[in-house]
Amino acid sequence: MTDQTPEGKSSRKLEEKQQRRLADERRAAEIKSAKRKRSLVTFGLALLIGALVVFLILSERKATEFTGGEDAQAADCGAVEESPLAAEPVHVDEGTDVQYPSVPPTSGDHYETPSNAAFFSAAVEEERLVHNMEHGQIVIWYSPSAPDEILNDIEGYVLDTQDGAILAAPYEGLESGDLAISAWGAAQSCEKVSAEVLDAFRVKYQGKGPEKIAPLYEAPDS
Repeated sequence: MTDQTPEGKSSRKLEEKQQRRLADERRAAEIKSAKRKRSLVTFGLALLIGALVVFLILSERKATEFTGGEDAQAADCGAVEESPLAAEPVHVDEGTDVQYPSVPPTSGDHYETPSNAAFFSAAVEEERLVHNMEHGQIVIWYSPSAPDEILNDIEGYVLDTQDGAILAAPYEGLESGDLAISAWGAAQSCEKVSAEVLDAFRVKYQGKGPEKIAPLYEAPDS
């Protein structure tokens, strides 16, 4: 039988209040525990993603690390060919198809905006790269079907360059070899990548285009 006295009613209210407080404390503890678990999961995922990013960066760096490539003889390069220079090259509208007398081109009309210096996996317009050569920069044109070893060597060489004067892009029109090096008025074809050949070409031609914006190049001590 329920105690209906004032003392009994007061006791029941106190007990109910205590039960509600205990229930609230349990819910608060459960919420806190759930938040802690979510935080641990988030932290764990962040660590995993961070480790993955570091792994990918290191893998990419390893893939493009350049150790000098072949020596000059093993690179099987042809002689440097110097082409007649365009008399008065002018800027043409973007999208204009300029017909150049040499493959790859080494001078002539070109777009007003040159390319930035980088390694490109997609083709860049000849008309844009000719402007880079007018600045005295060096362009490495490589065959899209060149083996990965050559692509990695070219990319590694470009990434190791600190003066912003060399860039590389795929080129469908190569007549011989898997790559060609070009500057304003000169080009050289090679079967493989050689720092020795690239350095010698840059010493002779880098920074010597008509506008002479790119810095001159001094080969590093061997």
